[in-house]
Amino acid sequence: MRKLLPVVAAGLLFASNTQATGLDLSLSNESANIEALSPVRTFTRGTRGGQLESTGLVSLGVFYNELNDVIGHAKLVAVGTQTNTKVPYQLEFGVKAYAGKVKQDDTDVGALAIGGGIKIQNPSQYNPVDFKVEAFFTPGITTFGDTDAMLEISARLSVEIVPAAKAYIGYRLLEVKNDDHVALELDDNVHLGVRLQF
Repeated sequence: MRKLLPVVAAGLLFASNTQATGLDLSLSNESANIEALSPVRTFTRGTRGGQLESTGLVSLGVFYNELNDVIGHAKLVAVGTQTNTKVPYQLEFGVKAYAGKVKQDDTDVGALAIGGGIKIQNPSQYNPVDFKVEAFFTPGITTFGDTDAMLEISARLSVEIVPAAKAYIGYRLLEVKNDDHVALELDDNVHLGVRLQF
């Protein structure tokens, strides 16, 4: 766990110097997740028939559930938007750090995961809809504390209500495997959420 503290501290320091431009909140009957989001760099490159936009995205958040498990997380990903296709899509890839406590088994969680996602967008100009799938997992070498492995898989279907706000229905599987190789399920629920941009 102590080995992960510099990573989390660096993320918090970076976020404190970055103006948050978004907030994501998702709730189910058994869990909640809140994230602050901010782009860190944007550039555009021309391609045949369109353009490729790329940006970095940093987020800081907290997940908790009805069992009083609490997991803080920080994510840094590169995001590319492909616009020269009939159905625009985004690909992202990066790292995600986790630190917290699983009360149900008194497990200290510390992990640095790699992963990414894909978002398929409806090009409609009116209330566009998009579908996103995302996954992060930890190799054994980047787990700390009482954690042996960690897996997070999520999917969401979003609709734009107004340009600055999206509502979505989603699903999240969040699982921690402890040093005894026992899988602890922190979340396996459908949730409702909102994503705001400022």
